[in-house]
Amino acid sequence: MPIIINAENVRAARQGAGWVEYTLANTDIIGAPAMVASRWVFEPGARGPELIHGDTSQLLYVIRGSGSACVEGEALPLAVESVLWLEPGEQVQFVAGDKGLEILQGYAPGE
Repeated sequence: MPIIINAENVRAARQGAGWVEYTLANTDIIGAPAMVASRWVFEPGARGPELIHGDTSQLLYVIRGSGSACVEGEALPLAVESVLWLEPGEQVQFVAGDKGLEILQGYAPGE
């Protein structure tokens, strides 16, 4: 059965200094543990939290803005439509450029 989640139903999952994570899909929202999708929004110059997904690979897609992803100590440039693939256990931290950064994150928990 198709499920549509409208923008007015999306709530912030967590936030910090200059960044917000919105959960777009997870078990609570779609009723199945098959996927988690989040939208990360960073203000210009914001530095996100250090993240590690220990048990799953993840795909990240830059929707707008630019910045960098620091993966295991290496800074990788990000621009609109960049795709970043992370293996299980890799540590990442996002840093927004001067116009901010917006990222779509998808992964399958427990994979």
